[in-house]
Amino acid sequence: LIPFILGILILAIIVFGIVQLARWSKGREFIIDENLNLDTEPEDYVFLMDPTKLEENNYDGSYDILILGNDTAAYDKGGANIGDIIREETGANVYNCALTGSFMCTSTEYETILTDNPLDAFSLFWISHGIQINEWSLQESALELLPEEYDKEHYREVLDQLKAIDFDSIDLLLIYYDGHDYLAKHPINNPMNMYDVQSIEGNFTGIFERFPHNYPHMQYMFISPTFCYVIHEDGTREGSDTADLGYGNLPTNMTTLQVQSQNYTVSYVDNYCGINITPETADDYLMDDGITPNKTARKMIANRIAGFIAPRMPK
Repeated sequence: LIPFILGILILAIIVFGIVQLARWSKGREFIIDENLNLDTEPEDYVFLMDPTKLEENNYDGSYDILILGNDTAAYDKGGANIGDIIREETGANVYNCALTGSFMCTSTEYETILTDNPLDAFSLFWISHGIQINEWSLQESALELLPEEYDKEHYREVLDQLKAIDFDSIDLLLIYYDGHDYLAKHPINNPMNMYDVQSIEGNFTGIFERFPHNYPHMQYMFISPTFCYVIHEDGTREGSDTADLGYGNLPTNMTTLQVQSQNYTVSYVDNYCGINITPETADDYLMDDGITPNKTARKMIANRIAGFIAPRMPK
């Protein structure tokens, strides 16, 4: 009797296995709800200093923000300047020192050769270097050498503002460079030199290994670029989500910024996924240059940034 029962059990197991294998090989139909939101979630890393730390660092009652960056942060034609909106939304004192036409990266690995590219003096690393040593002779020399297409009056105003700032009073350094470094094909890193300021990683490493030592009271926030277009020589446009200009697409470039932000405890706000500028919506939110957000989009960006800052300000 026992052998008979065991035989029945073995046969049942075999039949069950055959049925399951047949169902698996046939597959299943998955119906996706069209109303389901499958957008990528923002990858924000917000490590802003506890407000009580500001009191320990002789907080003077005024929350002061310094913005360094380029076109998107600097743009103010037709209203909706990002710095002004952050000021209105948070009540902070905002110094917007973003420079239109500037880059995060430089064109040389070490010393800046002004006769070759005076714009290097206004890159993120060399501006931050001026802050560290409170010396602006490099930028003064470069100013008159800038090509005619650059707004020298704008650069002069920003330079004069930087000279006048008491950086010991700055509570938050906000860095916002858009996709121009990606479009200019600046490298992500240099495996042979982690401090190569021609690269995104080298810039980040170079400044954030110094700022916390010289300005330990400052908080730091890095804002990612938004989606942009690559405009090819024939006038056709390709999205930064797919265009590989030598160092991957724009999200690949941003991965370095995310990792470096975590390494140096710098707050990172992901506007690439956090702002609704996508291949499907870009024409509604970008200006004709294919990269600068229009008035509506700049308001969206500024409100998102302010939304991270305001709750963490001292009451």
